[in-house]
Amino acid sequence: MATIKVRDWVEPAHPVLVQRYDDLISIYQIIKNSFQEKIDQTFDHISRQIGFIVTTTLPVTVTVSGDGRIEKVEFTTRNLQGTLFENEFKSLFRAISEGNSTKITVGTYPIYLLWHDALKLKLRTDWLEPAHFKQIEIDLTQQAVIESASAKLNPGVREPAHWFNAAVTLDREEEILLAAIDEVYVDLKLGERVAVARRDTMKYVPGIREPAHFRQFDKILEREDALKIIAELKAVIEKFGL
Repeated sequence: MATIKVRDWVEPAHPVLVQRYDDLISIYQIIKNSFQEKIDQTFDHISRQIGFIVTTTLPVTVTVSGDGRIEKVEFTTRNLQGTLFENEFKSLFRAISEGNSTKITVGTYPIYLLWHDALKLKLRTDWLEPAHFKQIEIDLTQQAVIESASAKLNPGVREPAHWFNAAVTLDREEEILLAAIDEVYVDLKLGERVAVARRDTMKYVPGIREPAHFRQFDKILEREDALKIIAELKAVIEKFGL
């Protein structure tokens, strides 16, 4: 079976994008080869304390210094600060940042830490994750975060939520990140699964047109009951004070 790509590369690819892709692969290779077992254990330990699996991915930012060293790893979103996740992953983040020198380009890299074993199991079915961290991060800038937080933890949202939804356009950074994960974690077949999921969701996109079917009013007014329809609309408008 041929591999399904999320998006074909547009040639010639910009050198910066190619370098970004190579750097992300290098970061994920370091994480997978040296720290994946500990990451899986930490995810599992947290889930046992909570009583159920909250998520199989976590958004983190990797900061690389000028000499090519990973100098800092931290959660990308504020909603994870001061939580059980931060407390449990703190020592692991420190260990990653104390690793050997690399050839990664200086900069910051927003990525996802993966609970590999659990994610691999969930990807066999229509897996769902409750928390869309990107949306919660936006909400934290608002005053009503306490009242609205529970409403935002919608159990029907996939995580990373937008990857599997064809209605959401992936930006170039996300496409490169997804391709890098697919390159390092080959057994997950993430790129193929995302492509299939996005293709399938297109089947259920409603054909809503805006402005909403103005041309259909011409057909309505051509009917013999046009005056009756207009009278009924007028009555509704007057009743509700519109």
